[in-house]
Amino acid sequence: NSFDLVIVNSNFDDYDPLRLCSQLRSLERTRYIPLLIITEQGHDDMVVRALDLGVTDYLIRPVDPNELVARSLTQIRRKHCNDRLRASVKQTIELAVTDGLTGLHNRRYLDNHLKILIDRALARGRPLSICITDIDRFKSVNDTYGHDAGDEVLREFAHRVRSTVRGADLACRFGGEEFVVVMPDTSADAAAAIAERLRTIVEDRSFALPNSDTRLSITASLGIATLNPEGDTAEALLKRADTALYQAKNNGRNRVVAAAA
Repeated sequence: NSFDLVIVNSNFDDYDPLRLCSQLRSLERTRYIPLLIITEQGHDDMVVRALDLGVTDYLIRPVDPNELVARSLTQIRRKHCNDRLRASVKQTIELAVTDGLTGLHNRRYLDNHLKILIDRALARGRPLSICITDIDRFKSVNDTYGHDAGDEVLREFAHRVRSTVRGADLACRFGGEEFVVVMPDTSADAAAAIAERLRTIVEDRSFALPNSDTRLSITASLGIATLNPEGDTAEALLKRADTALYQAKNNGRNRVVAAAA
């Protein structure tokens, strides 16, 4: 359950109150819950050790009920304030690395993590593939139906990307109507199969427009590239996938093209 305060009584013989406080502080689910310890007169050493362990307040017997209530309410209010601050910081961090329209990771996140994934794959001798996909003739959607319709297509496209990739894969909006999927532990053949599945999912189901009975037939072109086990960079890998994407576009769109090794 979600608790706002833990009051620890120090005068029982069958447990160590400081050990309990230490355990509460070490567990993720109780790390930020305020701890108030109640001790006996003359137990100054216990109070000092408790504060060192992260106890947030203490009372010494005999306890005044009004003071207990006042101290408890102060700790609870502080916890609620800290919870809001942590939520705000978390939201700010998420906004910095998340595309606001589609909910996928953005290019900043990709730039920061692709190199890490490549270095990890090279160190372990594991394959890694990347897919860049672009919505075909997306500009005509905006020109014909408006940017609200274009945004809806992008959101639905991102949803289909998310439904196609696996949990270990990294899906990002690269910019505009381009999306990137990084696939660790994935060979060229497996990447081609995943890309073809995404292409089919996009082509086979039309895209509904908001507040309209209109449905659009959308297709996508995809370019894939696989990590060179002898050594590779994020820029080189993206460049090869991007070249394959443009080849797919030039060959008639709505197809998957793999970059040359």
